Amino acid sequence: MKRDATMRWLAGVHVVQVGRSVALQVSGAALGQLGAAVKQVATLRDVDTNADVVLVDRIERPAVLPDGHAPTADEYLEFVAANNRGVWVTASAFGLTDTRADMFASDLTLLAASGILGHSRTGDEFAPTVPPGTVALKLVGHLTVVAALHGLHARRAGKGPVHADLSAQAAIIATGLSLEMAHALSRCPDEGGSARYGAPSGFVDCRDGAVYVLVMEEHQWRAFRSVMGTSLESVTTLEDARKQPDHVNSQLASWASTRTAQECEEVLQAAGVPCTAVNAVDTFAERSRALGRNFDLSGPDCSVLPAQITEVPKETGADSGGRRLSDLRVLDAGHVLAVPLAGAWLGAMGAQVAKLEDLDRLDVYRRRGPFVDGTPGPNRSAYFNQLNFCKRPLQFSGASSPRAVDLASFDVVMENLSPHRAQAIGVDDTSVLAQQSPKLLLSSSGFGRTGAWAGYRAYGHNIHAFAGLVDATKDARGGMGDIGTPWADPLTSVILVTWTLAWCLADSHTSSLALDISMAELVAVQIAELAGPDPVDPYAARESETEFFIREHATGRLLAITLRSDEERARFEAATGVRVPLIDRRVPLIDQEPTDPDGRDLERALLEQGLAVSVVHTSAGLVRDEFVRDTELFRSVESPSVGRYEVTGLPWTFVGDEVPPLRPAPELPACD
Repeated sequence: MKRDATMRWLAGVHVVQVGRSVALQVSGAALGQLGAAVKQVATLRDVDTNADVVLVDRIERPAVLPDGHAPTADEYLEFVAANNRGVWVTASAFGLTDTRADMFASDLTLLAASGILGHSRTGDEFAPTVPPGTVALKLVGHLTVVAALHGLHARRAGKGPVHADLSAQAAIIATGLSLEMAHALSRCPDEGGSARYGAPSGFVDCRDGAVYVLVMEEHQWRAFRSVMGTSLESVTTLEDARKQPDHVNSQLASWASTRTAQECEEVLQAAGVPCTAVNAVDTFAERSRALGRNFDLSGPDCSVLPAQITEVPKETGADSGGRRLSDLRVLDAGHVLAVPLAGAWLGAMGAQVAKLEDLDRLDVYRRRGPFVDGTPGPNRSAYFNQLNFCKRPLQFSGASSPRAVDLASFDVVMENLSPHRAQAIGVDDTSVLAQQSPKLLLSSSGFGRTGAWAGYRAYGHNIHAFAGLVDATKDARGGMGDIGTPWADPLTSVILVTWTLAWCLADSHTSSLALDISMAELVAVQIAELAGPDPVDPYAARESETEFFIREHATGRLLAITLRSDEERARFEAATGVRVPLIDRRVPLIDQEPTDPDGRDLERALLEQGLAVSVVHTSAGLVRDEFVRDTELFRSVESPSVGRYEVTGLPWTFVGDEVPPLRPAPELPACD
């Protein structure tokens, strides 16, 4: 039986949302969809202190206290401690308890501070590629929900009032930069990111548009080569292709130039090659509805947590609701990024998470690396270790026992496998929904499990292209662009955690649910404001706001800057000696030499002026950044075979609590 995606799991939970910031609008909508009663108020003066959850945003500006003054972080913490009766979540630019507690940010400067823009460069002479809309703030909004649900679980376990301190910078580093951080923290050689494996890799022009193609597996290469025919006869293996990417990409370009984008997509996907058309967001929504999916980007039916849901009632008494998070049993039957990161976070919060692994296949990250210190070994994969901490191993040999999962031992099953593979190992919807007790199945895929798209292969940038993000993104030269890191995957991880935590909070369950979650739909929702008959130009200069990059000639650093008023522009000019230019397009690179009369660090000086500014970081720079180091976002774990290494932990803490230790990823026996 199909049902809508509005739940009653949080019925009876009273949420107060203070203000209408971008992040809090997402948070309030998500909690409301999950069943909470959400009340929006204008200021802290209007907060009902008996609320179960209070959500506050200090990312872009301070939260004014009831007496009318803008508090310091310390004053704000005192106010919360005196008034919090349940769960209070504060999203701030850099956290509430460190040296940047009284500094603020914008969507642009968050993307810079968290390393996303540093990995979205087309060349040193150009400004970074800036994604459209407010994708960073929206992702922080979803993480605010996760922090709130975690707080509710802590309360259920007997903890007193909880104040979750969520750093927006840490939130983006821990999600959107997860692979790049793994690469840097593990001292891997070469470049980070999944595209390093690929050949062909990238965007290709077609007769009427473009497609994105990424081949990362040997079987995909064989399929791609069969489609290309004799033109790649001499390139027999994927490793050969990686050594001559220009030749491979040129043959693909020649083949695609005579075909439409949709034809290229359909032919290559039919062969098993990850290839997607570059759709406009409206085109994607139309194609999705034409395929039979209930997906809408406009009006009241636009859900912030889109999913197609199948419900199977269970006998009365077969009830698994109302448990503590520490009793929740989760099966991670996923691979690569989206499901594994979700499982790691649930494990870090205290759930019992088992990592299912077929010893005859292994995750591509185990097999391909990159590896810690560049030394190969299946227990030394930087990506696998980053995404699979806090899990126990559940390993089997697919050749001898393909359906090795005892589903009765789990409450929640998460998978992002192909339909055939999910069925083969027994984690498909038919198998899970047939269980006697209520279960939650979360199936994540690029485009959903409906129709022709159910078998589509895709990686993160394929999904960005398909969902409309690439079409809406322009690089510094005005050409088609993309976020330089996978965004769809970690966004999906956060959503999987949200569904799981909320389901576990429900007082009772009388049915099993299978959620079909399309990563492309999730991405499209992040830019929903660009859809419709009168879409706005996401790169037009915004009224009263000036955004740009400026290069420090002495250091070569780029600074991302957002100025929101004439008064802020005057402060910037006084601090730097640079006149703010008239800008008719968003975020150009201003190549002028800023100066600080006192010789201080310019970023620090501007932050202390209350301006939104950040160095454009990379993952390598963040690993060495003294401030980020001091936040304890990077957590040390001890591995039997690798020794001590670091992973990126949860981006929020409970004020006054020690950060719990993390456990290393499961290891394979007799390796390394």
